Amino acid sequence: MKQGVDTSAGHRPSDATNDRALATGERKPDLAQSSTGGGESSHDARPSLAPYGRIAPRDTDATPFTTILEALIDRVSGAVAAAIVDSQGETVDYAGRGEPFDLRVAAAHVQIVLASLQRFAALGEPSWIVIRGGRKSVAASVLPDGYVLVLLLRPRAAFTISTRALKVCMQALAEEAGWRAFAKREGAKQRSWFEVAVETDRRGRPIRIGPKKIPVEVLGAVMGLSVRERGFRVRTAEGSELTLVREPRQRWYADEPV
Repeated sequence: MKQGVDTSAGHRPSDATNDRALATGERKPDLAQSSTGGGESSHDARPSLAPYGRIAPRDTDATPFTTILEALIDRVSGAVAAAIVDSQGETVDYAGRGEPFDLRVAAAHVQIVLASLQRFAALGEPSWIVIRGGRKSVAASVLPDGYVLVLLLRPRAAFTISTRALKVCMQALAEEAGWRAFAKREGAKQRSWFEVAVETDRRGRPIRIGPKKIPVEVLGAVMGLSVRERGFRVRTAEGSELTLVREPRQRWYADEPV
């Protein structure tokens, strides 16, 4: 699906269409915290995750990966917990609700499923899988060197995961782990997404972005997004152009680092 840009609100941008992001990006992430301005609410309503267990005390020390996983859970609607497992199914780190032992077991089983799919060459090399269950769902993304990122979600949240949030998470994991940039998937054009702080006017249109509060001019609206997303093509005061997308809970992403 192509995402067109409606330029009726401003000048015609140089890139009038935007492909939806489907796989991992390659550029270094900007981990600035999102913010809002104007008359918009800071957070959309979010269903309680209490039925999926308490936030259990850690049974291992936190690592630099812990905050990255916590940020992913916060940005993905319906996310309950997240974990990183190695090629042997051992949990490297985790975050979220539920008992750590149960999360480790679930993550190890998902790693086994992915390893089995990798051996079944007729399907090609898998990059991610989604399993929807009656009580919970699981999404798993392949990382370098045999590692796997596992995300535990509410049942109906598995097929609506923010690919932008996943990209930001995997970019941060790669930076922390010292992995080289992910290779481009054959036949899929990659687009990187970066977290960005955005200040808006009373209509919810961006007016300043980034930690330096760079003024921006809205060139047009991005079309083809989901009903809960809103996008803009903007030009900065420095003359560069980029696309900004607001996801639920006022989470903003840019297709270029700011």
